[in-house]
Amino acid sequence: MKTKNLFKNTKAGFNLLMMLLLTLGIVSLTSCEDDDEMMPETEMEKTIVDVAAEAGSFDVLLQAAQKAGLANFLSTEKNLTVFAPTDAAFASLLSDLGLSSLDDIDNATLASILTYHVVSGMAYSNTLSSGVLQSLNNNSPDQKPLSLMVNVGTDVMINNAKVTAADVMASNGIIHVIDKVLLPPSVVDIAMYSADFSSLVSAVVKADLAETLSGEGPFTVFAPTNNAFAELFAALGIMSLDEVSMDDLTSILTYHVVGDNVLSTELSAGMVEALSGEIFDVTTDGGVMLNGNIKVTATDIQGSNGVVHVIDAVLVPPTLKSNTIADIAVANSEFSILVEALMKADLVGAVSDEGANLTVFAPTNDAFVALLSDLGANSLDDIPVETLTNILLYHVIGSKAMSTDLSSGYFPTLSTYSGNNISMYIQVDNGVTINKNTTVTTADIEADNGVIHVVNKVILPPSVVNIAIDNSNFSILVDAVVKAGLVDALSAAGPFTVFAPTNDAFEQLFSALGISGIADLTAEQLTPILTYHVVSGNVLSTALSNGTVGTLNENSDLTVDLSSGVKINDANVIAADIQANNGVVHVIDKVLIPE
Repeated sequence: MKTKNLFKNTKAGFNLLMMLLLTLGIVSLTSCEDDDEMMPETEMEKTIVDVAAEAGSFDVLLQAAQKAGLANFLSTEKNLTVFAPTDAAFASLLSDLGLSSLDDIDNATLASILTYHVVSGMAYSNTLSSGVLQSLNNNSPDQKPLSLMVNVGTDVMINNAKVTAADVMASNGIIHVIDKVLLPPSVVDIAMYSADFSSLVSAVVKADLAETLSGEGPFTVFAPTNNAFAELFAALGIMSLDEVSMDDLTSILTYHVVGDNVLSTELSAGMVEALSGEIFDVTTDGGVMLNGNIKVTATDIQGSNGVVHVIDAVLVPPTLKSNTIADIAVANSEFSILVEALMKADLVGAVSDEGANLTVFAPTNDAFVALLSDLGANSLDDIPVETLTNILLYHVIGSKAMSTDLSSGYFPTLSTYSGNNISMYIQVDNGVTINKNTTVTTADIEADNGVIHVVNKVILPPSVVNIAIDNSNFSILVDAVVKAGLVDALSAAGPFTVFAPTNDAFEQLFSALGISGIADLTAEQLTPILTYHVVSGNVLSTALSNGTVGTLNENSDLTVDLSSGVKINDANVIAADIQANNGVVHVIDKVLIPE
């Protein structure tokens, strides 16, 4: 047992002893209540020491109080609360320490132990709640009162001791009986005594730092809660501490510790060096914040070798902190639904991979809310995981493209159909738009593994009909499909291969027919023409071969000629392999007329 610098204040030790003596009086008070010959006025005059002496279960506590010179204090000081260990508790302590009696403990150490059991004021059991109490022991690095950790659940726990009897009254205070002797805690003990820090304790043990942080110190520890660790694990796409290397864990934990005993009243704005050697930033406007966004939620839990302040997130050292696409999304509240969606689709790891090089078009929360409304869904839980995965992957291009790298045209996304990457249509003529009606509102948020462009809508993988709708070069084709009543048919599961004539191709047809436009053609005339442009199957350009192929117009076949480029009948394929979620589109420069 280390005693150096643990107990500096003999008066505080005396105070603690007095409280312990009051605790001993608990059983005595109970006995007196059963004694018909005891006069009420005599009973009311019994001090904590008197009650303890009559109880018969606190002989060692009384001996300790006398040895430490605290008996008089516990008899005369008013309004004390004493957490009183029984004789059995002291016997267990002596056994654990390998000691034969109280004589093996010096008076100063004993006084420090005893004063740690005493609180100023009347702490009735019905006023106790989970949290922190200040003891009368001020043998801390800055002579501040050491803290007691209170946990109120099925049992009432004071540090690691259980309250076995409560609210035993004496003339100068109140006694709660406990089943263990409380030892002044190190900062490690403080964490161990609170269920909110179980993840932190596991981390400290895994990193083999428990002995270091139980040393003389002084230390100031910024302690993340279990929820803080859970949020870190979610952001990293991991399940537990087992997936964090020892070196990284050590760097993270020592980044939470400062080599001094700094109370909240002594914290000031500025840069602070942690034990890891790295710097974190403290701001004090509107509460204490670390590194801009980590809040100090509870302060000044004083231990024998330092002080603990509670924080709501884990501090990640700059040398370890990544700036991946996932990190940026997690740090921005406008992407909270996107992050939730990535977690549900198990894609956090994909956008956390530092070896990747991605372009992500990131929808805001408002964009997701609008999508859910359009789908008649209450939440992401109403969208099947497979569907959600395809939607999210459709927002990702597998290479890094800053806004200046983008050009008008089709780009393959990571969403696939029939093993092929579904296409995204980007236009850069007036800002950056995607599939005609989605706008990039903020561009070029650079990450370690790519770049984010913020968009105002969730982009859905398109059907072959949507491919045409989203490109103004196919506006006449769209009008024709609508007039012929083929929209639903071509939006079905497919697969379809569509040879899509451009507006120029239709204008050539109109000129040849001597008509002004689609309005001059009936649905009956348009249907055989349009179905003649559609082949069953998802046939990429690389799968085409010379010969004839049947169409949805059962009366007419197409002729494929690969001798010079790709010709379909007498039309040239001028753009190929625009992949949709139900087929593929090839652009041609003439309208095909069935024979």
